[in-house]
Amino acid sequence: MVAEQVAAEAARLNPDAWKTMLLRKFNVLLRTAWIDALAYRGQLLIWVITGALPLVMLLVWRTIAGDGVIGGFSGDDFVAYFVGALMIRQLTSAWIIWDLEQDIRLGELSAQLLRPAPPLLRYLAWALADKPLRLLMVLPIGMFAALLAPNALPQPDALSLLALPPAIGLAFLVYFCNQVCIGLLAFWWTQVLAVQDLWFGFYSLASGYLVPIDLFPPQAITLLNILPFRAMLGFPLDLLLGRLTPAQIGFGLLHQLCWLAIFFGIMQILWRRGLRRYGAFGA
Repeated sequence: MVAEQVAAEAARLNPDAWKTMLLRKFNVLLRTAWIDALAYRGQLLIWVITGALPLVMLLVWRTIAGDGVIGGFSGDDFVAYFVGALMIRQLTSAWIIWDLEQDIRLGELSAQLLRPAPPLLRYLAWALADKPLRLLMVLPIGMFAALLAPNALPQPDALSLLALPPAIGLAFLVYFCNQVCIGLLAFWWTQVLAVQDLWFGFYSLASGYLVPIDLFPPQAITLLNILPFRAMLGFPLDLLLGRLTPAQIGFGLLHQLCWLAIFFGIMQILWRRGLRRYGAFGA
């Protein structure tokens, strides 16, 4: 708590200097996290492989489609969709909830609170550092799919390509803030990972990770377009595939910004109240 109070006072006295110092600290954290990701690249490869569930769904849906079309998706469309889903997930997801939950539950967060960089900044660096490695590991899958089904290569228009980088960045931030919110529940609960498992079940279906959202009934599609899960994966994936109109692109970006603001606000509330509870127990 002392470190938090010192940081707040420094930010109040000299905001520009504080922002510059934060950026420098984040760069150091990012380099450290990158070195750590390189050191454990074998373990990272195993995680990527075990997360290749979209490839299983690809075989299922392509077999069902055969030479026909299901909900506007041909067999080649399913190839592009699920290979794209695998790649987009590696760029937009964060796997920090287990570390965050453990740090809170075992009291290891105390040491981090005494360091000059805010702990949440450290988790953000961890979540970002392994993205190049993850993308490098799944690129061969995309290349192999392109050789087997050349007609499956996505052909997004110029506007979709222009909107894709910010959409991926916003999807990552929405996902990250959401994961931090779940992890911070460890200040109060001991079964946070069970909450995460339940949440991931909803995410897998509602984001388009396992089933294209367009294959759901119209009423369900309307609901899924409002929930935050599409903002985390389905929207940037549809941009990659070139399946959106300009109006849908604008709505999708606004949708991401709204959920980012909501989760960021919740995260700040949980962090501050959680730290007060954490300090009250003398951790």
